[in-house]
Amino acid sequence: MVNQLARGGAAAAFAALLAWRLADGTARNLVQGWYVPILWSTALVLLALAAIAIATSLRQRHTERFRLRPVGLVAAAFIALPLLLAALFQPRPLASTNLDLAATAARQFGTSAAAGDPATRNLYQWAYEFETADPAAIAGLPVDVVGFVYRASDDPADRFRIARFVVACCIADAQGFTLPVLWKDASTLANDRWVRVTGRVGTGPDGQPIVLAANVDPIEAPQNPYIYP
Repeated sequence: MVNQLARGGAAAAFAALLAWRLADGTARNLVQGWYVPILWSTALVLLALAAIAIATSLRQRHTERFRLRPVGLVAAAFIALPLLLAALFQPRPLASTNLDLAATAARQFGTSAAAGDPATRNLYQWAYEFETADPAAIAGLPVDVVGFVYRASDDPADRFRIARFVVACCIADAQGFTLPVLWKDASTLANDRWVRVTGRVGTGPDGQPIVLAANVDPIEAPQNPYIYP
């Protein structure tokens, strides 16, 4: 009876945790949107299994003696601890502290990165152009992208990077992409502030492409912070 009750309680707690994070929208900070129906289905299945286990346990309560052994308490603790930690941890979007600019060489682009029309390119697609195109061939093209601010402590006062994470499945495979931006008031921007940058492609002193910003407008963080390739 105790085992059945413990299984039912654990399944019910896990189902409640999933439903909570799905309902408040924070699950979207961990996985792609198409996972949401799957996770809702998982929560419902767990809830049904919990109901069956608890009902079975209650039917057996008159035929079995209730005994709570030390090993049962240890097992319950191992089950409860991760659930408690997950309940206390609120999933947040990846941010500037998760960027690894040194991993640029290991990044991979999907087929959607090669967009034809510059007017419709997102940050990920422009990052592809910056890495693969001849700087002279894209110089002067208009740029209109949304992302969050990243500034290192040694960046010049007129430079920052606009960044965004690309997620194929979940944050375990997330890759951070950035574009260098030249803007006179870059030093006033705080890391992780979401902005919309409009301007055109120019060439920096090192000969590499850079966004020459005409406007940098603060915006609210989008409901979906990631780009899906």
